[in-house]
Amino acid sequence: MKRFSFLGISLVLAAVFAFSASAQTTAAPAKIGWIDTGAFANEKEGIKRFTNAMTALGNEARPKEQELIGIQTRVNTIAEELRKLSGQPANIPVDQNAVRSKQDEGARLQREFEFKKKEYDAFIEKRSGEVLGPINQDIGKAIGEFAKQKGYVVVFDIDKLAQAGAILMLDPAADITKEFITFYNARPAGAATAAAPR
Repeated sequence: MKRFSFLGISLVLAAVFAFSASAQTTAAPAKIGWIDTGAFANEKEGIKRFTNAMTALGNEARPKEQELIGIQTRVNTIAEELRKLSGQPANIPVDQNAVRSKQDEGARLQREFEFKKKEYDAFIEKRSGEVLGPINQDIGKAIGEFAKQKGYVVVFDIDKLAQAGAILMLDPAADITKEFITFYNARPAGAATAAAPR
């Protein structure tokens, strides 16, 4: 009798485990999506906080950009003047001191341009981190929340994959960019506050 009840319990447990295993194999397939993070900067359809921060950063950098453009314009003007001086007919004398002076001024302006360009690049890198860093972190957290809420097990950054040349085939049905942007723009403006311009 003990053997019979032990055999019966074993069969019942085997049936339960078999049913449990078959239930696991019929689970829904894992959802995979991709987001084009390059679309976040689109002024019309992008992430509003991101585009606003980019605009603020652009406004903050504009005086430095204008200064670089002014220096480059002066360098180009001097180069054109030197070209005209060197293209004069041989019977018209050229003031070598004026040529040397313009060459020196052009070289000085070129060095100034290179120095200011390095300053500008360092400024942009620093301020981008300060202004866009908190927003990018918030976007990363929001992608995690969005994926969990919608049941995605993997979300790819298609912009980065495209830059790396790592895309062989892409199904547009897996594009969740617009859906995520709508989700993000509907969130309250909490942690994603940009640093104030200086």
